[in-house]
Amino acid sequence: MCYYTIMFRIILLLFVLTISLFAKEIKKLDFSGDIDLVFGDFSKNSLEKVCQISYPPFYKIWQKNPSFTEDEILACKESIEEYAQSLGYYKALISYKIDNNQAVIDIIKNKAIIINSISIEDEYKDIIKLKINDKFNTISFSNSKKEIKQYLSQRGYPKAELNVKAYVDLDNYKVDIIYEVYKDKLQYFDTVTINNNSNVEDKYIAQKVKFKKGELYNSLLVEQTYEELYNFGIYNYISLEHNYTQNNTVPITINLEQGTYREINYTLGYDTDTQVRIKAEYKNDNLFGNLKKTIIGTKINKDGYKIYNIFFVPYFIGDKISLTNEIEYEDMDYESYSQKKTEEKIYLSRKIFDITHNLGFLSQNSQIRSQLQEYKSGSYLLNSVFYQAIYDQRDSTLNPKNGYYLSLYLEKGVKSLFSEEAYTKALAEFRYLKTFDKITTSFKTKIGTLDKDLPIFKHFFAGGDYSNRGYTYQDVGQKDYEDNPYGGLSIIDSSFEIEYAIYKDLGIALFYDSSMLSLKSNDYNQKFYNSYGFGARYYTPIGPLRVDFGFPIDKGGFVFHIGIGQVF
Repeated sequence: MCYYTIMFRIILLLFVLTISLFAKEIKKLDFSGDIDLVFGDFSKNSLEKVCQISYPPFYKIWQKNPSFTEDEILACKESIEEYAQSLGYYKALISYKIDNNQAVIDIIKNKAIIINSISIEDEYKDIIKLKINDKFNTISFSNSKKEIKQYLSQRGYPKAELNVKAYVDLDNYKVDIIYEVYKDKLQYFDTVTINNNSNVEDKYIAQKVKFKKGELYNSLLVEQTYEELYNFGIYNYISLEHNYTQNNTVPITINLEQGTYREINYTLGYDTDTQVRIKAEYKNDNLFGNLKKTIIGTKINKDGYKIYNIFFVPYFIGDKISLTNEIEYEDMDYESYSQKKTEEKIYLSRKIFDITHNLGFLSQNSQIRSQLQEYKSGSYLLNSVFYQAIYDQRDSTLNPKNGYYLSLYLEKGVKSLFSEEAYTKALAEFRYLKTFDKITTSFKTKIGTLDKDLPIFKHFFAGGDYSNRGYTYQDVGQKDYEDNPYGGLSIIDSSFEIEYAIYKDLGIALFYDSSMLSLKSNDYNQKFYNSYGFGARYYTPIGPLRVDFGFPIDKGGFVFHIGIGQVF
């Protein structure tokens, strides 16, 4: 390489470096034009994600906000153009201007392109969500292909192929879509092979396999099998390999690799009922093998603390009956009483026809300091047998959107088991959820009774963020002259809610709650305490974060609730 060529490249490099050093730093980027106010495809938050811009959380005050160069603003503008086209806005006009150290990207969406025609077999018309005269966007178009593939794989056609095309005519501003589907031959499940390195016998893994050799292939059964194995909580790798054969059978190989099944968790939370709360747990999901589990933990809040241990044996009698032993000690202050209680619950469980049946023994030894003149302080020992039936048909336990839940709980205090009281407690609960597009309706009610008056800690109570949200915790019902609630021997506690999903995992809700407590057994004709309100829901992997404002109808003011966990 000659001397002049080398010098030229050095000078060019120095020139580029000089330009970059003196390039104007842009400290703020904003958007104008057709912008959604808070949520939506063209909200500021969505556009920042398109441009891969992130700001530090408000509490990290030591981190600086990002700054930009003009080249980065140009790249952001081009990304928004592509994004707008993916949503069907092919005539969108995106421009930007820079004034001093601030850049503004202006967005004019213009008219969205419309679907002119859809060529598809009648069998699949109701599967896809695309309709003629709807706006066309690539996300819905891609999802429609997935929906057809899923439909076919659940009906014995996992090898089906699709040839799908969208013809975009910018001159006439329309889109014509053509679906061509090739089913191939029906496939059937074949043998299942298990490769497992955990301390769990293969027969217990085989029980979770939802399909049998010779059955028509259904991908939904494969997904359910995966979920069942995932719920073991001990594997860091799970795969169900498909091996398609020429004779139209599908052998499945299940590969499982054990991961960490012992863990210690610490959590710090807040809700308006208990305020700041701390939780610490040790968890072992495979103690001594075959999925025996134990949890040792403590919960602390402003009212006191609990210490607990749960031991679970899933295969206690054969492979059908499980054993659970729960031991708990608590030292808590409630509105009407303070309590030091030792409780042990031991029960057998079996699932029959999708109904979980629990049968067991409950012992509660409580030392009570009562704030109510009608109920004495003292030490109480209540021993009982109980039965519970649970029928859960919700699509998720953490974040359900559809389905229903039924439970019946019966508890019988028995003096021959050294209980100080012979009594009967009954509690039934029903929950129902139904989602229509972006709207989810939810309803729940529980009805219970005690056949006689018992120490205050056995009463039913209502009010709080899991009950009647127009009232604080245990605040519903009759009270004494110092405003201490009596609770009740009979209860009806109901909630109705409508939620609208405004953006992915975020929704807003309207609700109406109604509760009745009676100090008589089997008495449901007393005053109902009603409230209404609104709130927000943010869905997380551990359940929804809920913020609610409840307004009691019978009195002024409002109650604010914040917490995490599923109500319905």
